[in-house]
Amino acid sequence: MRTRDFLLVLLAAALWGTGGVLGTLLADDGQIPAASVAMWRMLVAGATLTLWLAARGAVRPRSLTVPMLRRLVTTGAMIAAFEVLYFTSIALAGVGLATLVAIGCAPAWVVLWDWARRGDRPDARRALALVIALAGLVALLGSSVDADDRALAGVALAIATGAVFAGVTVVNRAPVPGLGAARLTALAFSAGGLMLVPVAALVGWGVPQGAAPWGYALVLGVVSTALAYLAYLSGLRTVPPFVATVVALLEPLVAAVLGALIFVERIGPWGLLGGAALASAVVLLRPQRDEPATLH
Repeated sequence: MRTRDFLLVLLAAALWGTGGVLGTLLADDGQIPAASVAMWRMLVAGATLTLWLAARGAVRPRSLTVPMLRRLVTTGAMIAAFEVLYFTSIALAGVGLATLVAIGCAPAWVVLWDWARRGDRPDARRALALVIALAGLVALLGSSVDADDRALAGVALAIATGAVFAGVTVVNRAPVPGLGAARLTALAFSAGGLMLVPVAALVGWGVPQGAAPWGYALVLGVVSTALAYLAYLSGLRTVPPFVATVVALLEPLVAAVLGALIFVERIGPWGLLGGAALASAVVLLRPQRDEPATLH
């Protein structure tokens, strides 16, 4: 695991932490349903990266092989499902709670998958980091949960969201030759965004109206999504999926801080303790030394 790749995953988590807040602002100010928020997020991200690659002459659709197309469609469909589930869970349970549960359960899903399919058990350091991170999430959860029927439904959707996020991580642990992170992110998001057009038309169509909603949509798509996933998928070159999903637990910490600043949500002492635990887990999993790049 190279330090550079670890820092890319760390950057992705920080950028993702702004996504729930921006999506909520877009949904509230623009009266945009959850499915359409997810659609615009993916379309803006995909279009931005595709245009950037096209300007560099790096799109080359005719060079796509069957394995590349399979990875693009699979990744695009999984991210599309993640986005719809995520913003629906936010609408039901709120930004902080939905993000905490969705991202918090992802490492456990990865551990269960690797244990069931590969017989891999986490070593002592990673197991300790997972325990500390989950304890931090429990503390953050206790500072924000308001368990009514809507919140419980949102939590159930958030658990499914975490499973899909873990799936994206596991699927992309082994790169497809010739399909770099930028190309994968651009084309997968474009494909996923197009998949969501009929979904949004059926369950909740909405178009941003005015400068502020479009501003939220652009920042959500370009910064919180395109740059974040580009950094994350690039980091997966040498960062193991379990480590990546634990580092991604910084996302709900960033979301909680932004929620306190923007929506005046109170973090409280338990929230501060939970944030410190999450940060400790990430420090525990940091690379012990720079190592030559290896493919996972």
